[in-house]
Amino acid sequence: MWMIDMNNNSKREHVKVEYKIKVFDIGAGLPIIVLNETEAKQRDLFVGDRVEMEYKGKTTSAIVDTSPSMVKEGEVGVFIEIVDALKCMPGDRVVITPLGKPASVDYIRRKLDGNELHASEIEEIVKDLMANKLSEAELAVFVAGVYARGLNAEETVSLTNAIMQSGDTLDLGVSPVVDKHCAGGVAGNRTTMVVVPILAAAGAYMPKTSSRAITSAAGTADTMETLCNVSFTSDEIRDIVLKTHGCIVWGGGAHLAPADDKLIRIRYPFRLDPRGMLLASIMAKKKAVGSQFLVIDLPIGRGTKFEDPSKAKELAKDFIDIGNRLNIKTQVFLTDGSDPIGYGVGPALECKDVFEVLQGAGPQDLFNKSCLLAGSLLEAAAIAPKGSGYEMAVGIIKSGKAFQKLREIVEAQGGSRNLSVDDLPIGKYKAEIYAEMDGRVDHISNSKIARIARAAGAPKVKGAGCVLKCEHGDRIRKGEVIIEIYSDSEAKLDYALKVAQEVNPVEFQKIVLGEYNKNNF
Repeated sequence: MWMIDMNNNSKREHVKVEYKIKVFDIGAGLPIIVLNETEAKQRDLFVGDRVEMEYKGKTTSAIVDTSPSMVKEGEVGVFIEIVDALKCMPGDRVVITPLGKPASVDYIRRKLDGNELHASEIEEIVKDLMANKLSEAELAVFVAGVYARGLNAEETVSLTNAIMQSGDTLDLGVSPVVDKHCAGGVAGNRTTMVVVPILAAAGAYMPKTSSRAITSAAGTADTMETLCNVSFTSDEIRDIVLKTHGCIVWGGGAHLAPADDKLIRIRYPFRLDPRGMLLASIMAKKKAVGSQFLVIDLPIGRGTKFEDPSKAKELAKDFIDIGNRLNIKTQVFLTDGSDPIGYGVGPALECKDVFEVLQGAGPQDLFNKSCLLAGSLLEAAAIAPKGSGYEMAVGIIKSGKAFQKLREIVEAQGGSRNLSVDDLPIGKYKAEIYAEMDGRVDHISNSKIARIARAAGAPKVKGAGCVLKCEHGDRIRKGEVIIEIYSDSEAKLDYALKVAQEVNPVEFQKIVLGEYNKNNF
């Protein structure tokens, strides 16, 4: 069926054509459709063109691909993304209308040329991103343009607000609302699960959204999921926080700043973190949950994202500046991230550390760092007098209130209030790695430890991972256990052992740092 839609403001006829749906039961990662190559050419549709699809009152945008054989003439091949958007079935008939190039493509080109973008232009780019009107190539050019040309403070605030407005916002109607963020890269650094119950027990509200692991052994959401559900809608998050004063949930489960997830998917393959886009990414999520006070942890040191402290200092200044512009009082700590924090690396093993810390024991570095971050928020929110936040955080832990608050939050998120360390699903298969020499531990590689834990099955297998039996500065004797590995299967355990032998995650101090003679000068 053919229909002609003439727009008086357009020089082009928009021909609406009806197609029969053929479903490819896989995800494409993007809203892509497949048309018969011959028919598409006849209708002046080419790979990369944009179309609008309409089905029973629902519409969505899509990018055209073509094939000589996957679909017949009169058919349109759709992937899971389109099926979910339109709620259509195989054999249903949809109307497809060609779309022109969106104005946001010109704005992307302007940024690539080094021009400053106005707030309305940035809003249009994000709007078209959410409407699937921009191809992956066009979005990649936008990321590249920001990487090469940068964003000034005004552009960064505009991008932050546009990303925040792309989804739901969490208006709790209460105060103070506090939050934290860690740049990541440090194995076992599970401070969120200690900080949230401290602040919640002190009377603040902390709607903490967290990430899952990408290359690490566990994200905070993976670790919390050992205890309870972490996927909630924004309305459910609001109810939990108003009831318990806190939550620890997966950010991807709620419709909060969803444009950021789309931009991250483009940035990740290129390992690009343009500073303005990184700032907007983090601050948009904080703005979306209504944060008033924010503490940011930027780990620095060997193997971290910020091996050069001067770059971390520059980023810290930017965070504070953007925070002020967004009315979020922000404090940044540069912390030592050159070695793992805590003993456990992997969801259940990290939970064990958290439980022990909240009972006044456990790894001292996790205890101290968590109380430092919590203390800064207690002072910023005027819950603790200036200079006494750390001591108040320690007192809340030692009183047992923080542990009871974590149990309360876990129960509100669908878990058991009475869960204990003994209930954690630690892998039943265990192997030990021994020191091959006497010496003092000089460095434990975060990335290598994470690689071993992932080989053992983490984060998918909650009980898999590593337990560190040594830390930086320890004197070790040959034959001492330095790492324990846990897994749910002997095959994974054997593989993790092979990885451990290959990567050698624990380094000992070297006496000789170099040797020179007349033959090598």
